[in-house]
Amino acid sequence: MVDVPYRLLRTVMFAAAVLYCSLLLEAAAGFPLDVHHSFLSELGALDQSTSHVARAMDLTTGVLLLVGVLLARSAARGRRELTGLLVSTAAFALGTLFDALSPMDCAPSASEVCGATEADGQTGVGLVLHEVTSTIAGLGSIAMGVYAVLALRKAGWGGARARAVAVLAAGVAVTQAWLGLQTGSDVLTGDDLDAPGILQRVSVLLVCLMLGSLLPALRQAYLDEHDVDRGARLGRSPGGVRAGSRAAAR
Repeated sequence: MVDVPYRLLRTVMFAAAVLYCSLLLEAAAGFPLDVHHSFLSELGALDQSTSHVARAMDLTTGVLLLVGVLLARSAARGRRELTGLLVSTAAFALGTLFDALSPMDCAPSASEVCGATEADGQTGVGLVLHEVTSTIAGLGSIAMGVYAVLALRKAGWGGARARAVAVLAAGVAVTQAWLGLQTGSDVLTGDDLDAPGILQRVSVLLVCLMLGSLLPALRQAYLDEHDVDRGARLGRSPGGVRAGSRAAAR
């Protein structure tokens, strides 16, 4: 991780984490949607007062994450788990970015007419594009969680804090996969789409926390791995004591 501009990259990732957390916008707007039966992406629907802000947040998040991928690409050379993490982050970024560029015309959970139109299959191009880009972002977030765990494991976890981030990343993968399976099942079976609002909000919060904490955890893990390897090359035990020094001290 020494090959990347760490402070700049940390700032970029933290800003992306905050901007992606549309829970903050929802709270600031006074919870205009039913949290039990709506998707956060409906905040960006064209008929919502939060539309411009929500889409600007997603658009900026996507751009920042793509910048982060470019800044971190040198650290992934020769490391397949980091390459997978960067590719999945780029997919998530592109899905989020194009989500902002292809908003829904209306929020189905907030409008009976909109909901009925969607249920009758009379969906507009905006909703179809939104479903595609949301799927790309969802798959990217699942892969991000998986590769984050693999990268931390490959580096030897890096202490309690990094292990906690690994649990967080696993939570992202599980909740995003659960969310995708639940919504995908409704679509494939032709049932009315019942938005799992609480699950989605928990999942989005986990994604935000992972984006903001993953880089420091990776840095710690890879620096610890480097220190252990360097100690081994110098003839040191993992605790930093020279081989044979304990015997000599007896």
